[in-house]
Amino acid sequence: MDAHSGDNQTISLIVATFQSTLPHQGALALTILLIINLYFAGMSSITVTSRIGFAMARDDVFPFSNYLRWIFEPTKTPLANVLFVFIIDSLFQLLQLVSTTAFLALIATTTLGFQVSYFMPIFFRCTTARNTFPLSEFNLGRFSILIGIVSSIWLFITSILMCFPTKYPVTKDNMNYTIVIIGGVALIALIYWIVSARHRYVGPKRTDMNPRSLPAGHAINEDTTTTTEPESPDSMVIQF
Repeated sequence: MDAHSGDNQTISLIVATFQSTLPHQGALALTILLIINLYFAGMSSITVTSRIGFAMARDDVFPFSNYLRWIFEPTKTPLANVLFVFIIDSLFQLLQLVSTTAFLALIATTTLGFQVSYFMPIFFRCTTARNTFPLSEFNLGRFSILIGIVSSIWLFITSILMCFPTKYPVTKDNMNYTIVIIGGVALIALIYWIVSARHRYVGPKRTDMNPRSLPAGHAINEDTTTTTEPESPDSMVIQF
């Protein structure tokens, strides 16, 4: 970044590795390992995000959901959502060429987003769904509510702390813009819900109630599907 970009000069991880590691061959080897690690981390991130996006598109959350939930039959994967997530991620990467501050704020938002995604189901499990939430085979029993309350308090406090500036005095370059991004996304989601989504989104669609015998093509079925029990244990096929 040049001197007129308005962003703080930050030493990249690769440059820091070269400066702190001797000899040169060792620094080069560590840098290659770092690049390989980032590559596989990116693949994992795209895989997870595309599957979440597919599930939401299947439930008609997004505009053009009928395109985003398309399944590529030869591999049985949500290829449309994979490509969509890849393009969006690539555009976000280009943001650092314009403003490092904006890019770092976007990265910091992901951590707070995880916090909120953990907080909401735990909080509602302890409040509105306290007596109606179906327990799984493995659960915390009578300690469930207590642990859920402690977890909710912890996530609530740490989420607030993540919105505080990390440096003082606060300037436009070191300001923590996480709350601005989260608030903007929440506002857009609220407007989208009022204008469009509330007319078609009725909640997650369960494609199968019995994971032991899933019918062919169940992943792209938009309706709730009921399955039939196999005639005998030998005929039961577990699909992954």
